[in-house]
Amino acid sequence: MPFILLILIICSGYSSFAAEALPDLPDSLGRGGMAAVTIMDDAGHEAILAIGGSNFPDKQPWDGGIKKFYGDILLLSRETGSWHWRKIGEMPEPVAYAAFCASTDRKSMILAGGCSASTHLRNTWQINAKGQIKPLAPLPTPRAYAGHAVHRGRLTLLGGSSEPDALKTELGWSDFDLSKPDAPWRAFEATAPHGILPLCGSTGDFLFYGSGCLLTGTDGKSTRLYQSKIFSNDFRTAPKVAQLTHPIVAAAGPGIAVGPTLFFIGGDDGHHYPKPAQDHPGLSSDIIAVTGLQIKVVGQWPHPVVTAPLLRLGNDLVTVGGENKPGFRTAKVSSWTIPLEYR
Repeated sequence: MPFILLILIICSGYSSFAAEALPDLPDSLGRGGMAAVTIMDDAGHEAILAIGGSNFPDKQPWDGGIKKFYGDILLLSRETGSWHWRKIGEMPEPVAYAAFCASTDRKSMILAGGCSASTHLRNTWQINAKGQIKPLAPLPTPRAYAGHAVHRGRLTLLGGSSEPDALKTELGWSDFDLSKPDAPWRAFEATAPHGILPLCGSTGDFLFYGSGCLLTGTDGKSTRLYQSKIFSNDFRTAPKVAQLTHPIVAAAGPGIAVGPTLFFIGGDDGHHYPKPAQDHPGLSSDIIAVTGLQIKVVGQWPHPVVTAPLLRLGNDLVTVGGENKPGFRTAKVSSWTIPLEYR
């Protein structure tokens, strides 16, 4: 084969390479606020462990629909050459919008806090690929919608709220040593709130966080104040601060670190708040790369998405479910191959 033709074939094949298609969630309505991580299954292969979430099964919230919360434990694994979902267990109670990460041995998920239909939760659980559940030390206070990331071996939470219909955002930080799963959480004071559903991720050296919505209100009615400041903190010097051109709230996360760069997907810029949710044109589908405090859009996700877990499967970024506009969930499990320049 002529050399030039061989190069053209190789380049053509490379340029058309795309992430492997993954099956939709086994809930056609889709779910927002799920927890999901990449783990190693019993055969030593990567699999996706996904838990809980919420949707509106009967009618939309502006038509009086009631949000339903779920507690099923799902595993997406490759069997006989293709990917399949199966239910492997059930949580003690429904849960959505929790903090989560893989355990240090990547054989289980650590899940902390979140909320159900009636309350915010303090529970911390460890769940493995067989659906077995082990209770761990509870959070210092109930916490849902918090920013979270694994930073220097600890699952770190910031922001969020402590009760349904909260009129304020939580100030404190909490963290949990993943190498000592039987130890208690640590709690820290903070001088400023960091919002609900903020950006959050760690490159190992720096914890990145910011944006999110501050909660305020009177007479029992909360208001969201969209934030656009972001921070990079090494906990040895004063945090570095930058201003976004627009808020990025509820993006799929936590951020996935690829070298010094963190990736997030989608988000809500707040431009349509507080217009009626049924009139919302749709949320962002931006693929966002953050290096230091420099943010740029490097592509477009197959669909708009917020409140979805973001994970890495091989060299692909993956979202599991989420919302594509207020009130509307997606069942899509979508993926995108990380460009070579970042790997």
